[in-house]
Amino acid sequence: MNSDDILDALNDSDFDYDSGRFNQSTFDFIDNRQLLCDLGPECEPIDVYNCFLCDDIIQIIVIETNRQALKYKWNWTNTNEVEIKNFLAIVMYTGLVSYPKISDYWSRQPLFYNTFIPKIMPRNRFQELLRFFHVADNDTIVHGDRLGKIQPLVVKLVNNFKKYKVPGENVVIDETMIPFRGRLSFRQYIPSKSARYGVKLFKICDNIGYTYDLIIYSGKNTTPTGNDLTCASKVVLQLMTDYLNKGRTLIMDNYYTSLNLAHILLSKETHMVGTVRKNSKGFPKDIMNSKLKKGEIKGKEDGKGVVVSIWKDKRDVRMVSTRHGIEMVDTGKISRNGEKVKKPEAIVFYNKNKQGIDVSDQMNSYFTPLRKSIRWYHKVAFQLLLGTSVVNALVMYKELTGKNIQISAFRQQIIEKLIKKKDEINISPSSRKHKLVQTNETQGQSNKKKRRRCVRCYEKLVNERGRQVAQKICKTTITFCDSCENKPAFCLECFQNAHK
Repeated sequence: MNSDDILDALNDSDFDYDSGRFNQSTFDFIDNRQLLCDLGPECEPIDVYNCFLCDDIIQIIVIETNRQALKYKWNWTNTNEVEIKNFLAIVMYTGLVSYPKISDYWSRQPLFYNTFIPKIMPRNRFQELLRFFHVADNDTIVHGDRLGKIQPLVVKLVNNFKKYKVPGENVVIDETMIPFRGRLSFRQYIPSKSARYGVKLFKICDNIGYTYDLIIYSGKNTTPTGNDLTCASKVVLQLMTDYLNKGRTLIMDNYYTSLNLAHILLSKETHMVGTVRKNSKGFPKDIMNSKLKKGEIKGKEDGKGVVVSIWKDKRDVRMVSTRHGIEMVDTGKISRNGEKVKKPEAIVFYNKNKQGIDVSDQMNSYFTPLRKSIRWYHKVAFQLLLGTSVVNALVMYKELTGKNIQISAFRQQIIEKLIKKKDEINISPSSRKHKLVQTNETQGQSNKKKRRRCVRCYEKLVNERGRQVAQKICKTTITFCDSCENKPAFCLECFQNAHK
């Protein structure tokens, strides 16, 4: 049946609202919303987070980062699982405590002096890991595969998202943006989003913000080719693959809604509720173009259970639903005139459940560690590992424990536990006794002690007279602090001032 035939069918099925003759199907929800992890109410945030940041994902990062680094740095020291967790903890920390530049976290200037980060990892090592961070083998990426650099991580994370939680009766699909303004063939521009330029993701969530599945938009090849469906309809069916034929209701906005998709979902025992554009094909023109007074509603059904309606509020609101008619329900609110506020049942249902994606995006935006980068896959990886995964872990943690914890405190506890192994292996610098000792290094065949610039004197001269002058006149010393990170050189006076 083509669009003209569908339109004629709609025009011939003008049902009267008061008669209640809408012929809509009802489906029993046969799945149970539940958590599938074996954690109890006494679990900690790191326990839930480790469900997503599993050992397999850490191992992928370790292997591929080492592989990538060895291509460009012959003297590369291989990283390991402990160091990668420390690295991720530092990246997450940069979202909680924001400095202008990455190097500022290791700065000794009073304005930026940080006592936490330098104890975990040297600056140069962190910058090396950040440069070579990888999650895929470049040599095995198929030519033309735009998502080859990130897909192994996406597959692993999505499997974990689905593994530990089953969605309830109502789910929502919408798009979200990961900000990126660099050069990228599939970079998108969506003016309605807070980050207008970036990488677009299609996500399926529940109404409390847990993400179950996602698709990265990479152009026309994002979804499989074939059949006559639009890209939006293909995305919906792909994300809903595991959740069809179970009596669920799918909520979406006007980008995805179409009459053909509604019929397909009905054939798979799934309801659809969403807004619809005025110029959408297949819908009756007399409904789409109706002129109504405020509070009036008008609707039609196509005879197969798809109801199209228009309601006048401050503006025209057009809806399509396979679950609701055009009944008006009390919202529980009172207007300024003292009258009860009523809205169509479909719109009340839509407003209540559509918030899932917005909640997820809002929670992701709090204390985000994302920074400017020329590598788009770094941004996507950090968003999924340190954004979406943390939000999902927070949702699970609240359900498991019943505790109401803020996401900042949740991130803080994860960071502290991610670096715990590092603290167990090395003695904490704060517990050591600082000693000033002489270097035993030799130069060539002589027994001459190796001299280095005093770090404090050098920094002072750089600030006062510039780097070139400092390099020429800064005094050198053969003594260094044996307990500080990287064993910096100190003259006696500066050593005493630095370790008061």
